[in-house]
Amino acid sequence: MRNTPRIVAVTTVLAAATAPLLALSSPAMAEQPAKTVQSAQNLPLNWLSLQGLTESAHLQRIKQLLGAGYVPSALSVTNAANPEYTSVWVKDATRKVNVLQDLSVTDLPKRITEQQQLGFQPTMITGTGAGAGAVFAAVFEKTTRKLQAKTDLTKEALATANTQLSAAGYQISSLDVYGTAEKPLYTAVWAAGAVTGTLQVTTGQTVEQRGRELLARAKQGLSPVAMAVEPGKLYTTVWGKASSTGLKEYLQLSRVTYKLKSLELKGLGYHPIVMNVEDNVYAAIWSKN
Repeated sequence: MRNTPRIVAVTTVLAAATAPLLALSSPAMAEQPAKTVQSAQNLPLNWLSLQGLTESAHLQRIKQLLGAGYVPSALSVTNAANPEYTSVWVKDATRKVNVLQDLSVTDLPKRITEQQQLGFQPTMITGTGAGAGAVFAAVFEKTTRKLQAKTDLTKEALATANTQLSAAGYQISSLDVYGTAEKPLYTAVWAAGAVTGTLQVTTGQTVEQRGRELLARAKQGLSPVAMAVEPGKLYTTVWGKASSTGLKEYLQLSRVTYKLKSLELKGLGYHPIVMNVEDNVYAAIWSKN
């Protein structure tokens, strides 16, 4: 039996993503010079990333970071059989939110209803696994902003919902994929007035297809504004009008190379604006702005 979901009051800023350069990890990345890591560690920690933590370990770090004035800006859960949580934290104290993790497929809709009755709206939902064994985590914000959250969407249902909500003035602000490679399921949050223009979604792309898509979309003036790793190491991407200046994107990172890349880019003045993990594959977009 899964433990009772934990609720932690926090504040957060919704990340807005823009187009980056495409880059892939390689074994050589695991051999970064020690001085690169050390120099990054010596910098002021305006943001930091936690990766691959258990539910209890992640909860403990949440409490520690809240006490130090940090808040989560990204959250991803993977490995439903033994859930692991990865999150990005930044210095911020402007938004009051609740974080719920270790939610079952039946827990999630109940918690969404409960939080809405308390005035909290879902701003981020992440999931992993399939069927009754799926596991979710979510961030809820106390806000008057108009938000719409949907889960258990097929690819076709996601496209339909995006078309309908875009026509009503909503844009995708958070996205994740769970289920199986044969039957991926999508959970997304749409926010009213989040960005301008209709956001387009591509699903089920290999890393090679995703790379070609990035180049083709760039010619149209479009960039990734949200991204998720699908089961089967495929990619879902939300595309919209955005600046590509000062951005870097890395796909196919392992836990180790993601950590090392985070330290390296921190030393160069970058911070993550999009992060997602599934099947032990990490993907992230960093910004220097």
